[in-house]
Amino acid sequence: MTEISQGFNHFLRELKRRHVFRVMGGYVVSFWVVLQVGDVILAPLGAPDWVMLVLIGIGIVGAPVVFALAWVYDLTTEGVRRTDDLAELDAGAVPVRLLGGRWVDYVIIAALVLILAFVLVQRDGYRPAVGSSIAVLPFSDLSAEQNNQYFADGIAEAIMDRLAQVAGIQLAARTSSFALRGAGLDARDTARRLGVESLLEGSVRRSGSRLRISTRLIDGNSGTQVWSETFEGALTDVFELQDQISRAIAGVMQVQLRLPGIEEIATGNAQAYDQYLRGRDQLRGFSSRRTLEQAVQFFQNALEADPDFALAAAGLCRARWEQYELLRDPQMAELAMTRCQETEQRFPNLAETQIAIGSLLLGTGQPEAAEEAFRRALAREANNAEAHAGLAQALLRRDDLEAAERQIRRAIEMDPAYWLYHSQLATIHYFAGRFDEAFDAAQQAIRLSPSNPAPFNLLGAIYFAQGQFLKAGDAFEQSIQQEPNAMAYSNAGTNYFFANELARAEAMFQRAVELAPDDPRQTGFLAWSIRAQAGREADAAPHHWAVVRNATERLAINARDNEARSVMALHLAALDQDIAAQAALVGLGDYAELDENVLMTTGFAHYLLGQKARAVQAFDLAIDKGLPFSLLEADPRLKAAWNDVDFAALAARHHNPTPVTEGESS
Repeated sequence: MTEISQGFNHFLRELKRRHVFRVMGGYVVSFWVVLQVGDVILAPLGAPDWVMLVLIGIGIVGAPVVFALAWVYDLTTEGVRRTDDLAELDAGAVPVRLLGGRWVDYVIIAALVLILAFVLVQRDGYRPAVGSSIAVLPFSDLSAEQNNQYFADGIAEAIMDRLAQVAGIQLAARTSSFALRGAGLDARDTARRLGVESLLEGSVRRSGSRLRISTRLIDGNSGTQVWSETFEGALTDVFELQDQISRAIAGVMQVQLRLPGIEEIATGNAQAYDQYLRGRDQLRGFSSRRTLEQAVQFFQNALEADPDFALAAAGLCRARWEQYELLRDPQMAELAMTRCQETEQRFPNLAETQIAIGSLLLGTGQPEAAEEAFRRALAREANNAEAHAGLAQALLRRDDLEAAERQIRRAIEMDPAYWLYHSQLATIHYFAGRFDEAFDAAQQAIRLSPSNPAPFNLLGAIYFAQGQFLKAGDAFEQSIQQEPNAMAYSNAGTNYFFANELARAEAMFQRAVELAPDDPRQTGFLAWSIRAQAGREADAAPHHWAVVRNATERLAINARDNEARSVMALHLAALDQDIAAQAALVGLGDYAELDENVLMTTGFAHYLLGQKARAVQAFDLAIDKGLPFSLLEADPRLKAAWNDVDFAALAARHHNPTPVTEGESS
């Protein structure tokens, strides 16, 4: 024992004589300074996380190298010299003079003490914590094929759906958190940007029928990991794994998580769940004919694999109705209504079902029932932004603009990065006649989704309502540049029609009809652009009849569809079917209950029937409800009307002090 003690003491004396303590102390101080500087500057420079890991690895590997060099060499006033052995010193060798003196040791000791104090104070002064607000970031796909990102996104969204049902948690919406994918922000910047206290990160590794989900909860204030766990199981157990993760997070956040019965919404079929996630991924993007067809196919595949999969049934209901909303094909409306009714009967307690039913009820002219459906969805998921946005649309249809604005602002508060909600806010401002506010909201929608044509269409509508046809045309052209579609060409055609450039209008409407042959709106616009050209009434007749047939089919689906009824009356009047047109007008009931667009169409029908006083009555009501007088003033169909006494009185009551001239609108 004595020999061991003597040997250890000798080793310590050698470390001191060879100045290893001094060198290693300086190395530790320098390494700590490098890490602190790296922590500050790497994130702003956009450096990936592995750079810091490389620096730490270099520091650890370099320690034994520095130790060995300090043992063998000294830094002297004469340069780097090999350290003298004890035998050489005993033989009378003159010791070399080291660079620096005792003060270097004192500086190193002081620096080490300061570092130790800093670490202790930092650890005691701040402890990682989890607040009541959280953002679920997009999970990484670690599968070998790297083709399962939709699946990883679906897992993250499913966890969001569960956490959204907790009243005590403020959850950043999917659009906001997913918008930061690949932004290169560190945890603290991400939490600050999303306005949350905690972040959930994760990764998904899918291998055959096995699934591994790794998760970690991060304190957004310090970037420190608070909790982490890995969950593994068969792909058929994916809902149970999601349940375990959600409950674990709720436990860390110290809230009670009340989940719906998993047996009601889950599937044990891996193929069904995969197809459901693919369909949901398609619905998340911009709705086009192709994306909706793919969504329908994926949801159908999921239900073929598992007919009792509630989420897939709700997804198919919604995709079918969005198809009808986009294409206005009555057969698609029948498919959507059948599917949604079946889904509601089988899975009435699912929030997704109620949202889809609410959308269908809105489209079939039942805003009161739609409002009830969206409220039922919110009773199940109070933090569901889609349900708040749907409720806003229902309230807008009921002319409760103030309540509609409150609901859409609530949706924006929960999901500020989703362009559609800003677009809906712009629509509410538009109907309230607040065009400046509508313009600002539409511009925000464009900033959030610059490649999306829909906000450009809305911006064009705002300009058009103000009689600024040139600016409207520019907005519509930008929409066509983003994605050539029927609505964009139709809007451009409308602009040319009001500018009295009828041939250009016809060309635009013809292109719109080619892209959406089942949409009667485009066919109707084409008919008017042809009819307005001298000597071409006969060429317009087939298009007028096509609109009448479609309106008849729409009324068979929804007898309260006043838009379809007024359109039918207008085109029957254009075809000199006066008795049938008058009958359709009678079916509209009390004009005071109609919205401004239906009233405008009704006014044109009365005008073509020669009932100028009734036409003025309808136009008066439409203007009182928000229809800009400049649109009537610029409409080529009313070019000869303003010499009439009743129309002159209408102009006197509502005349725009700065009317749009034909030259300005071209």
